[in-house]
Amino acid sequence: MARYWIYLFCDEVAYSYYHRPEKIVELLREYQYQTAPLKSIYHQQIEFITERISFSRLELGLNEHFSGKVEKNLERNMFVLKDEQMKEEALIIVQKRRLLLVSEHAALTERIFQAFSHISPFFLAVDIHFHHHQWLLPVANERKFA
Repeated sequence: MARYWIYLFCDEVAYSYYHRPEKIVELLREYQYQTAPLKSIYHQQIEFITERISFSRLELGLNEHFSGKVEKNLERNMFVLKDEQMKEEALIIVQKRRLLLVSEHAALTERIFQAFSHISPFFLAVDIHFHHHQWLLPVANERKFA
């Protein structure tokens, strides 16, 4: 089962750290495992470099760019994304400044990443243990022009 934290970064931060996201991941890792009193300092830094994630913006983007079924649960701030043909589903829990994606299927996870990449090019996905990370970018069109 794959679990990813997905953060939406401010434009300037994404541009500045696009080719060195490991610096951002290091800060996120330190914040996750830090205890008080340093935790509040890390929290302020993360609030400064990330954007609040709008539930309605995500809903609109997922409905437009995800090819499967999108179900929402406002009471729990979550989405369930389903691929009815493959009988696969994934869960997205929306927090103030990050998302938690839980999925058992790599192909479905990749499709969700593609949907996020169309919502904003500044999403960074980090595995739950902070070992792997990637910017969520749209797949380049493979058409060749003569």
